[in-house]
Amino acid sequence: MARYTHKPLDISKVLSHSSLASQQQQVGLVQQLNKVLAEVLQLEQLSFCQVSCIRDGRAVILCASAPWLTQLKMQRDAILDNFRRKILPDLAGIEIEASPNGQINKLNVPVAVKNSHQLSDTAAATLRAVAQGSDGALKQALLRLAENAGRKKG
Repeated sequence: MARYTHKPLDISKVLSHSSLASQQQQVGLVQQLNKVLAEVLQLEQLSFCQVSCIRDGRAVILCASAPWLTQLKMQRDAILDNFRRKILPDLAGIEIEASPNGQINKLNVPVAVKNSHQLSDTAAATLRAVAQGSDGALKQALLRLAENAGRKKG
């Protein structure tokens, strides 16, 4: 009986040449471009515009309305400069378009999966103690986490 003589291929090597890998890379690149766009516009979240894709070497930015389109066109050079400097040095340019229906589809990837683990009373108390030694946003986040842990049990 003949034995299998070929060594199995590594799954990462097989998938690295697939269309799924190229799409995953494209999505990651678009997410990075959206972060830089938010920095340039000095916003925490992009609610009126977003980089939707990269087409023919150009980043395509969709806007929800014509006034935002005009405002982004006035900042085109700064946006393009930041994109080239921080992410894509070979970027040919930017296309800024108004979304046909005025809505922007969010490219949010779920970051957290619902966790079924319960936080113990001791852990919640420890979080509160650490929060007392902290300040600002960290203190608020720790207190919220401790409060949410108490609610889940009840």
